[in-house]
Amino acid sequence: MNWLNSIRGRLALASALLILLVLTAAGFGLNLLFQSYIEKRVAQELRGRVLDLAGAIKLDADGKLALTRSPSDPRYRTPYSGVYWYVREGDTKVFRSRSLWDGDISKPASRAGASDELIQTAAGPNEDTLYLLERTVVLGEGQAEHSLVLGVALDKAEIAALSSSFGSETATALGLMGLLLFGGAWLQASYGLKPLEALRQQLAVLHKGERDKLDGPFPHEVENLAHDLNALFGRQREMIGRARERAGTLAHGLKTPMTVLYGEARRLDVAGQTQPATYIREQLDQIRRLLDRELARARAHGESASLGLHADLSATTDRLVDLMKRMPRGNEIDWTVPPPGIHVAMDADDLGEVLGNLLDNARKWARSKVAVEAVAVEGGLVRLTISDDGPGIPDAFREKALERGEGTGGSESSSGLGLAIVAELIAPYGSELKLETSAWGGAAISMELRGTV
Repeated sequence: MNWLNSIRGRLALASALLILLVLTAAGFGLNLLFQSYIEKRVAQELRGRVLDLAGAIKLDADGKLALTRSPSDPRYRTPYSGVYWYVREGDTKVFRSRSLWDGDISKPASRAGASDELIQTAAGPNEDTLYLLERTVVLGEGQAEHSLVLGVALDKAEIAALSSSFGSETATALGLMGLLLFGGAWLQASYGLKPLEALRQQLAVLHKGERDKLDGPFPHEVENLAHDLNALFGRQREMIGRARERAGTLAHGLKTPMTVLYGEARRLDVAGQTQPATYIREQLDQIRRLLDRELARARAHGESASLGLHADLSATTDRLVDLMKRMPRGNEIDWTVPPPGIHVAMDADDLGEVLGNLLDNARKWARSKVAVEAVAVEGGLVRLTISDDGPGIPDAFREKALERGEGTGGSESSSGLGLAIVAELIAPYGSELKLETSAWGGAAISMELRGTV
């Protein structure tokens, strides 16, 4: 399940399980406490009824047992009301409540609880289960002595109904409490993870190139992480800068020897040694292409290096189109450029070299139109497309056009780094060139770069 890969989801699951466990234990505990309270209350009630019954029995003038009054509860007079009493001497029932009618209470089966040793469970006249309390009293003396057992009983169904009602209401209350606690736990997790969300948003802005480091304040637990990330980005930019500087130094250092060798090749041509001169120029051209390729790779920062990089696509395009208009046929072409405000997470020099090469190729092959379009697509990307109305790139040459040293199938060779070098320049930024046919029938070269429109 994807939500288990989320810290918030895991915290929510742990909170839900803990809340469920605690409230379940609380529910059982409350039910046990209520049952204990009910048993104590029943015991108290039965004791009061026994005392009431005992106060109604006395010996008359002849020494016989007499009931001076009926116990006070009116339910004693309703048949099978669930409230009963009796007086027995030995195995003989001397008196009994009208509520027993023609039934009887069986011999007690078991003790109901530990709250009172005399409270027992017995079967009533309708086979209902009763709480029964019996107490022995002695009236008279000598031969007129009577040992009586006074019994009072209450229907257990009423108590069970109370317990069931209490359990249902408790479960409802605990369920609502659980929902509130879970909501509170979710809010707590969301609030606690808010600094991580802020860190993620800043990383997203960093990816877009709108800033070059993470800015706080962050909590102590996240502050060290942000500091380490800033240090990592700083070291990365420093290493990239040194690599670019070394690449530039290498290019500058090789330029003079290569110029000398090209001069030697011309001198050999003048001297009539055409074959050695041609061989030297071929090797120098191969060295130049290899050098350009490796310099392009050195300038490419890699996808992770796009952190903190920021290039104005609109401004770069406008500048390069102005340059193209000063070149042969440039002012004869109708140039379409994207609106201002478009930025990509790419080194400005890399973007300029990529666009310069592609616009120069489009200028050479276009008949009258060249369009540069930038459209936002899913995932925070910008699709950049350079289209022209020239002859286009034949299908048979499209795959080879991206290989080093290959042309596009036309008679005029590509200038600049070539499509293969452009593809290598944008590859570390997580992009690739796509060669298609434009709406005018010419070439349409597109790529996707991280950025905003």
